[in-house]
Amino acid sequence: MKKIIVLLSAVLLICFMGFTQTITPDKVPPAVKESFAKKFPAATNIKYEMEKKDYEISFKDKGVGMSANFNSAGEWLETETIMIESDLPKDVLTSVATNFVGFMITDIAKVEGPDKVLNYEMNLKKDKVGYEVKFSPKGEILKKTPLKK
Repeated sequence: MKKIIVLLSAVLLICFMGFTQTITPDKVPPAVKESFAKKFPAATNIKYEMEKKDYEISFKDKGVGMSANFNSAGEWLETETIMIESDLPKDVLTSVATNFVGFMITDIAKVEGPDKVLNYEMNLKKDKVGYEVKFSPKGEILKKTPLKK
């Protein structure tokens, strides 16, 4: 069951990447490839995409679905790691239960950025209402965006 949830989350994370264009490795600047290889030496199943003006690299690291964004100079911008609900911090789960009563959690990702910035993004759905919500590790709602139907 856990593998199915992780696999489903991986597929949905790829759907999150809406405005992206798949590109071949030869279109990726050497600085981006070098930075990626240094930061994620064990990466497998690597796929490159353009997301606006940045490079998004989807991959697996020790069997876990991830994606990392780099600018054209090779500077790391953020990494998203697919998660399951049971791995969320208690404060985040408490915040969801308090602020989104009756909502179902889907598409969970841990988002890490430079300067040790860490937050959790997920979709929350109830009936025909849904939100993409970003939480701090302490459960604070940082951003809440309605999901498009």
